[in-house]
Amino acid sequence: MSNKTNSLLEIRKKMPYLNPALKRIGAYILEDPNRIKFQKIKELASKCKVSESTVTRFVREINFRSFQELKITIAEMSSEKTKEEEIFVYDDVLKTDTTESIIDKVVFRNIEALQDTKKIINTSEIEKAVSVIEKANTIVIYCVGNSTIAAQNMKMRFYRVGKRCMVYNDPAQQAISVSGLNKNDIVIGISNSGRTRPTVNSVKMAKEHGIKTICITNFDQSPIVKYSNIKLFTATKELAFIHESMESRLAQILITDILYANFAAKHFDESIELIKKSTSALKKALY
Repeated sequence: MSNKTNSLLEIRKKMPYLNPALKRIGAYILEDPNRIKFQKIKELASKCKVSESTVTRFVREINFRSFQELKITIAEMSSEKTKEEEIFVYDDVLKTDTTESIIDKVVFRNIEALQDTKKIINTSEIEKAVSVIEKANTIVIYCVGNSTIAAQNMKMRFYRVGKRCMVYNDPAQQAISVSGLNKNDIVIGISNSGRTRPTVNSVKMAKEHGIKTICITNFDQSPIVKYSNIKLFTATKELAFIHESMESRLAQILITDILYANFAAKHFDESIELIKKSTSALKKALY
């Protein structure tokens, strides 16, 4: 993995815990890393409304010795790109790719998404989320599109260990369902962009009603984060041609599986018994 990629992951990982001045610099760089390669430290400081010494402190936070070193690394990465933007039918897959290269690319991108997400997982936030889930009467998950895959995975996981879990991926049902929630329920909003209007609005309304909220998203500066008591982040790459990267759903499933595994481990004996019962019921129903 490149130094640049590592740096962007490091920024994303630290963003929720940076002071407001450092956070402005991080958000500015993450929005478009390439633009800083033409800027002087004074210009970046001006754009972010901070001092030059604050920029220097930020650079050191992400493990670069100087602002110039950060600029050079980004410039080197940019020079590897072709002059024209490629169009893909799947992340990085071109018309000219062989079957073997397609297999390699798809497997690599999915493994990379999982590894990158692991690097930014905040253990204390996971533990907070599990604690909230333990106390909840019902887990209510809001999502749309690709995020529904992770939501249904989470629903099935927690169903099998005795937790009532509901998934709403229809905007109208989401809006109506919020009104029926109480403070013994929890809401989980899953959105890769963190900007999906129905999901964000539902999480916002739930929080306004005093209900504990959790988000699973790829962007720590997105609207859904503002309305979430607990924030869980994935680390997948956003592509220009495809609005939502395909591997985002895998990273989301990773987070939901980690929540489930932590919960089940804390209630190990009870979970084993419930899994046995549900397995027996499935066998009778399916075979």
